[in-house]
Amino acid sequence: MEIRVRTDADLPALLLALAATHEVDKYPVLPTHVTSEWLLEGDDGMAWVAEHEGEVVGHIAVAEAEEDPNALSVHRLFVRPGARGHGVASTLLTTVETYSKILAQDLFLEVVSHNSEAMRLYESRGWHRVSGYVATWTAPDGTHPEINLYASPHNDAAHVLHVGRGKPTE
Repeated sequence: MEIRVRTDADLPALLLALAATHEVDKYPVLPTHVTSEWLLEGDDGMAWVAEHEGEVVGHIAVAEAEEDPNALSVHRLFVRPGARGHGVASTLLTTVETYSKILAQDLFLEVVSHNSEAMRLYESRGWHRVSGYVATWTAPDGTHPEINLYASPHNDAAHVLHVGRGKPTE
């Protein structure tokens, strides 16, 4: 497996992987977000792809957290369903964890509560849930999803990032 910086040439393969991810995981939650615009939205930082045997199988991006310019936020982590179970997501997470250490910035991510597989992955790597909120936007089933905020195990424990546009779950 190879991890490299994402290029525009990767977008068609990433869209196929994102569509397959949506079918299995409902990520992104809204099917109308399976677009290159959504994939690139808020991506003012760095983005990487994972390749296996010349095929793009995963993606992760990181950008300055909107709520704190001294923190980074993971955006758009996904692995094509057929490529799972080979450490792709862990390798992508290691990439952004290393990047945040180099920049000496804390790292956070948000995950929808229905994505228990992703939460298990984060927790197995030492990430911990620091807060949550109920989204103000509506999922296709008419509900307002619960969003969980996770902090990297490498963060300064005193650094708290306050996020969310909705009702806190605490």
